[in-house]
Amino acid sequence: MAGDDVKLRLGGITDMSTIDWYGNVSMVVFWAGCNIKCPYCHNSTLIPLDSGTVVGLDLLDERLRQSMSPVPSLDSVVFTGGEPILQAEAVIEAAKLVKSYDLKVMLDTNGTVFNDVERILRTGLIDRVALDVKSPLSPDDFGRISQVPEMAENHVDSIKNTLRLCKELGISVEARTTVAPEVSDSEEFIRQIVGDIHGLYEVYYLQQFDNKGDVPSPELKLKAPPEKEGLIKLARAAIEEGSDNVYIKTRFDGLERVK
Repeated sequence: MAGDDVKLRLGGITDMSTIDWYGNVSMVVFWAGCNIKCPYCHNSTLIPLDSGTVVGLDLLDERLRQSMSPVPSLDSVVFTGGEPILQAEAVIEAAKLVKSYDLKVMLDTNGTVFNDVERILRTGLIDRVALDVKSPLSPDDFGRISQVPEMAENHVDSIKNTLRLCKELGISVEARTTVAPEVSDSEEFIRQIVGDIHGLYEVYYLQQFDNKGDVPSPELKLKAPPEKEGLIKLARAAIEEGSDNVYIKTRFDGLERVK
C-alpha cells in the first residue's frame, strides 16, 4: 500500500472512545513529542521528542481493520498527543489511511507551527480541529503557560493563523482551555481568550484540570481540581463575552452545556 515506508512515533492507540469526539465513536491515536511544556499536561510522558515508539503505518492499518471488520465499530479517528503536527507528513499519510476506511478525522493540536498545520489542513483530509487555546493570545500569557517564552510570539501568531485558516477552509473548530488552579482559572483570563478568538470557532470547552497521572508541575500535582461550580461560573463569563456555545468537561460528569 502507499505509505509503506512512513514511520509514526506514537505513544499508543485507544481502539474505541466515546468521549474524545462527543457524538462519535472514535479510535484515538496518541502522537508522541510536543514543543511546549504546559505545567498541567495530563499526557506529559509524551512531551519528550524521543518519547513513544516508532511504528509503521501498517500498525494503524491493522488496528483499523480489526475495528471495522466484520462489523464496523467506528465512525471517526482522533489524532492527539503530544503534538501531532510535529509529524506532519506522517499525519497526512495516516489521515489518508483513515479516509480509506470512510472515517472522519479530528486533529487535536496546539496550533503553534503554522506551516505544518497548513500543510495538513489544505489536504482536505481533516474534518474537525480541536484547538487547545492555552491562554489569551498574547506572548506574555502564552509564554507563561507554555514555558517556552522565547517562542511565544511566533506561537501566538501561528495559533491566530491556524484559526483563520480553519475559517477560510470551512473546517469546524472546537476551542479548548484547561482550567487549572491559579494558572488559568480566573474570569478575566477566560474573558480575554474568548475575546481573542471571537468568531473563529464553533464551540468552546472548559476542561477541568485533573491532578491524576504524571502532572509535570509538583505544585499543581498537590492541588485539587477546580470545583464544577467554578467551571460553570467561568463558562457563564465566556457566554457574557459573546460565546454562545460553551461546555464544561469534568472528570465525573463528562461534557455539559452551560446556558
